[in-house]
Amino acid sequence: MVDRILTKLTVVRKKDKQGLPAYRSPRIYLPTKFVDDSAFPFREGQPLLAKIVGEKLIFERVQKPKRKRRSKPTNL
Repeated sequence: MVDRILTKLTVVRKKDKQGLPAYRSPRIYLPTKFVDDSAFPFREGQPLLAKIVGEKLIFERVQKPKRKRRSKPTNL
């Protein structure tokens, strides 16, 4: 079981056609060995909430809101 792993924050910088900075794309790389472990709590495509608490970056699973079922109209 892999319960911790060393990783890093990377910032990819894209330039426009004139060579000027267009945007930055920060990324945190999680190694496959870590993500594929059966103890990893998240799945691909799952919505996550990221928050900063003190000096820590915390990720939490976000519950999708339950859809309300529309009831069929009743004839009175």
